[in-house]
Amino acid sequence: MHVCFDIRKVDFKAFERPVLTLGSFDGVHLGHQAIIKRLLEKSKEKKRKGVVVTYEPHPQSVVAPHDAPNLLTTLEEKLALLEELGVEETLVMNFDHRLSEYSAEEFVEKILLGKLNIGDLVVGYDHAFGKNRAGKIELLKEEASVYNFDLEVIPALYVEGIRVSSTRIRKKLEAGEFAKAIAMLGHSYHLSGTVIRGKGRGKGVGYPTLNLEIPSGKLLPQDGVYSVRVQLEGKTYVGMMYVGPKPTFGDYTRSVEVHVFGLEKEVGDIKVKLLVESWVREPKKFADSQHLKDQLKSDEKKIKEMFRIDHSN
Repeated sequence: MHVCFDIRKVDFKAFERPVLTLGSFDGVHLGHQAIIKRLLEKSKEKKRKGVVVTYEPHPQSVVAPHDAPNLLTTLEEKLALLEELGVEETLVMNFDHRLSEYSAEEFVEKILLGKLNIGDLVVGYDHAFGKNRAGKIELLKEEASVYNFDLEVIPALYVEGIRVSSTRIRKKLEAGEFAKAIAMLGHSYHLSGTVIRGKGRGKGVGYPTLNLEIPSGKLLPQDGVYSVRVQLEGKTYVGMMYVGPKPTFGDYTRSVEVHVFGLEKEVGDIKVKLLVESWVREPKKFADSQHLKDQLKSDEKKIKEMFRIDHSN
């Protein structure tokens, strides 16, 4: 996938009126996936370039930073998910105060037409743009008629009767409804972080862990133990992740650490990607380290059974 971070460096006129979609796409959930799927279909039908336009940082962090949500995906995670869907061209627009002041009409004329040379636009039913999100679907329909570009609106998508949205998924994760969040995402929950030095407590009970520094602004699921796939140094492992404080050791700082099954060497300051698959249990305070070790053995057995791995190894 080709990614451009500067709209001035792309000659969209050479794309001959591309098929576009645009939005924050936080989480790249099932609703977003339906939009992307239609974009790719339409691009193939019309034999024109299909382009995803997204924003960095999240618009809310610019227009109302005190209300900005923690995000389901970092930019790196979002781009990886878009590439997995088959997207070949993505433009990451810098969302700054200047862009936030564009009226909806200015955005269409200066960006969609003036910069992006739009031919077709595919958006979700609730798409809004321009200053104060004043530009809604009705305005887009009017602008499409005036400026001769095709508009296709993708309807809402529901999972178990609940409308899929990034906001709802965030709330499910924060409320501990992990399975419901995953059902609406349509993929594992992605977490990426850099390995940092820990205090060696896990190693002391036979379960050494990688302590991870997670980027600020990234949403962590509710505290607890989770089953994960771990991608590091070009290999994929299975493991168990813990999010939360460590009350057994009198440490009440919230942190993220992962024990990787089969990883026998120590790793240093490297990037690790976690695909969080399922919730296993809530946090507990143990009477001593032996009780903690016994629980970790039980967790390991359960997670290996989930992944159909021989837990005797």
